[in-house]
Amino acid sequence: MIDKSTKKDSTHKAILETATELLSIKPTSTLQEIADYSRVGIATLHRHFASRDALLDELAMNAVQLVDEALASVNLDDRDAVSSLNNLLNILIPLGNKISFLGAATYTNSNPQVIQEEERLQQPVLNAIKKWQQIGQLRNDMPAKWIMAVLYDLLFICWQEIQAGNIARNDAAGYLLTTILHGFQKESEK
Repeated sequence: MIDKSTKKDSTHKAILETATELLSIKPTSTLQEIADYSRVGIATLHRHFASRDALLDELAMNAVQLVDEALASVNLDDRDAVSSLNNLLNILIPLGNKISFLGAATYTNSNPQVIQEEERLQQPVLNAIKKWQQIGQLRNDMPAKWIMAVLYDLLFICWQEIQAGNIARNDAAGYLLTTILHGFQKESEK
């Protein structure tokens, strides 16, 4: 027999996952659309989240937790941008929808805790980018924050392309790393 709290936790986690996915694709989704996408009734959604703002805050903090856990396993070596970025991308690509949602939440959410947590998560990556710029492994004629913003936005696009079946999961980090480091210019033109 399944315990009621286990079922409730499972439903809660499923709603968080599907709501993140939907809101990263369609940020203006209503609670009814979120309930439909999550395959739960609106009453069930309201039992888990008192309001849309409550749902958005919990989604953002859930994304923070998942990204934080993923980043804890990444070593951002000060001397090796390529290897470090490759490891970072392989860890973060599966979380592309969460990163996108979190980025959007910091622009639209008035919750200072969400904004503070997003900045905290980005700081080690930003510090590594600055170090790689200083030692000549990344361009230093662009702001580090720009490089990081592009990196995070491309993570979401990469996640979307994997979900759509346009690129293989195993190829994604390589494509993304090549795009970040070399853009789209033909090899012979560099």
